[in-house]
Amino acid sequence: MPSLEVVDIAHGQFTARVIPAWGGRVASLRHAEAGDILVPNTASEFDPLNWPKAGGYPLFPFHNRIKQAAFHHDGVLRHLRPHPALGGDVMHGPAHQRVWQVTSSSSSSVSLRLDFEADADWPFAFIAHQQIGLDDLGLTVHLELVNRSDDPMPGCFGWHPYLAADLSAAAGTDARNAYVLDNQNLPTLAAPAARQSEEIPAEVGYTLHFRDWTEASYSSKRGWDVAVTADPVFKHIAAHRTERYLCLEPVSAAAGVLNLNPEQRQARDLTVLKPGEAIAGSVRLSVRSTG
Repeated sequence: MPSLEVVDIAHGQFTARVIPAWGGRVASLRHAEAGDILVPNTASEFDPLNWPKAGGYPLFPFHNRIKQAAFHHDGVLRHLRPHPALGGDVMHGPAHQRVWQVTSSSSSSVSLRLDFEADADWPFAFIAHQQIGLDDLGLTVHLELVNRSDDPMPGCFGWHPYLAADLSAAAGTDARNAYVLDNQNLPTLAAPAARQSEEIPAEVGYTLHFRDWTEASYSSKRGWDVAVTADPVFKHIAAHRTERYLCLEPVSAAAGVLNLNPEQRQARDLTVLKPGEAIAGSVRLSVRSTG
């Protein structure tokens, strides 16, 4: 069996490992003084249907949940292959379950590409790009989605980090509005509500969905802040906590957007890409000393 390809990059106090075959994942990100920034991926094997809750991975060509693994587009009901553990739904798109190819690399960065052919997981062909790089402040992931099908394609994208923050870390975001959620933690059709506090609660068992934000962050007891920022195309951010990690997920559209009608989709920022058209933006993780 051939050895698993890993790409190690470094810059200043930062080191990161990328595993292209495991869905183009950033398997680890570490700072020499602050320690692990992402939960390190210690798995020895990769199961695309039970992916590791570690590192960070790309969300293409949709994110979060599509109920009943089906959506309407151009008057046609499109059926997707449901996830066996999600009660007939599907989540987070197929790109993070596929093998990516390295197109270039340097000591501090790596570029990856996925050429996706239409199949049971998504009915449109697309190309996805990631440029993953380290600098003095931390990690930047530049993401691009290109429609390479012959028809208009709905699409949204984002990045899903598992930050190494337990419940003792104070977390928050300056997002101005929060969605009202249903029993699956998906936004309802109610208008987003103005937030009264920037806090992300130190509790488990929930996911929150926000919009109109510029930064989300947490403070560790070791004297360091970790901040998530992103380009304006990522108008939305999801937050999820467990005892072991904190997810702060910048995304380009509201969760569940593909189950809405066309007018509602537009209001919640779903993009429809013409053949050959692209959407792109960058997500950044910055580490700051508070000492």
